[in-house]
Amino acid sequence: MRKIFKFLMVIALITFVRPIVASAESVDLGLFKADNSITVTERMEGSGFVAGNMVTVNNEVDGMLFAAGNVVNVSSRSDYMFAAGSQLNITDASFKDGFVAGSIIEFNNAAVGRDLYVAGQKITLKGNVGRNAYIAGDNVIIDGIIGGDLYVDASSIVINSNTVVNGTLSYNEDTEVTISKDAMVTSTSTYKNVSTNSNPIDVNVSFGTAFVSKLISKLISLVNILVVGLLMVLLIPSLFKKLSEIEVNKLLPSFAWGLLILIVGPILALIAMLTYVGIATGMITGVIYGLLLYLSTIFSTFVVTSLILKNKVKNPYLILLIGLPCLYIIKLIPFLGGLVSFGFLCLGLGLLTNLIKRK
Repeated sequence: MRKIFKFLMVIALITFVRPIVASAESVDLGLFKADNSITVTERMEGSGFVAGNMVTVNNEVDGMLFAAGNVVNVSSRSDYMFAAGSQLNITDASFKDGFVAGSIIEFNNAAVGRDLYVAGQKITLKGNVGRNAYIAGDNVIIDGIIGGDLYVDASSIVINSNTVVNGTLSYNEDTEVTISKDAMVTSTSTYKNVSTNSNPIDVNVSFGTAFVSKLISKLISLVNILVVGLLMVLLIPSLFKKLSEIEVNKLLPSFAWGLLILIVGPILALIAMLTYVGIATGMITGVIYGLLLYLSTIFSTFVVTSLILKNKVKNPYLILLIGLPCLYIIKLIPFLGGLVSFGFLCLGLGLLTNLIKRK
């Protein structure tokens, strides 16, 4: 399992943080702010998104906070916090649930009302977690109060003297663990990594670790696609204006077109590559096809969320900030999540096709 978390962490840093840093320009659209070096102190009346190279957020957010960059400093009060970067410093921050991915992550006097999910390389947790904490990394240091259970997957774990775990401390059996004699831990348990285990293990622990792995994976994917979607709204607002004008009766035909493209696209690319003169064309077609597959979810989510909200919300940034997290929550549901993902994929491809045809 540790290898999965490390892989997710690397993917988060390479494919998510660097593009933001490279493309960050001075943007201030109320709840969406981006710059090379940015400091936000004013209250955000709604979910806020802050991105850049050097990011400092010290304010109150009436909703969810999304913070991403190379170096990220957060001292905010928000309902939910999503943060990703190379180095993250979460100091005097308070939130209900937190989702954090990066390389070096430090929590100092953080107050988490419910659950905390963290994936990184070097992680230090000083603060209070009201319920459960799920942590994966190489080197993990715990120096705080955990109201529920603490799940850790790491190469080395240090439990300092100020630590209190009111539930069970669960960690992988192949780690190096140092627990201070002054630490208060109700109970401990170990588990084998799922990928290398061949013997029966605790079903509850297996389910918990697998769920955390899936959740963090979805989290990183969500933050990635949110960044891409919000930047697309910023750069090509006319596209989303056209998407907002699509009516309900266009959804089924769009889905059909999308399903056709999903099937025919790779076949055409393969046929082209089988001919000597069409190799370049086939490769380009394959790249475009892959890009459209990724972007299709953004298009379909925007259209469906717009139709559901109707005239209640017209801000395209807010529509994506509402729709994409909801979609990714649904994706966590077994079977139903797969069907919904497939439907949104086909719908997005079809919507894009219809926009091209209209031109």
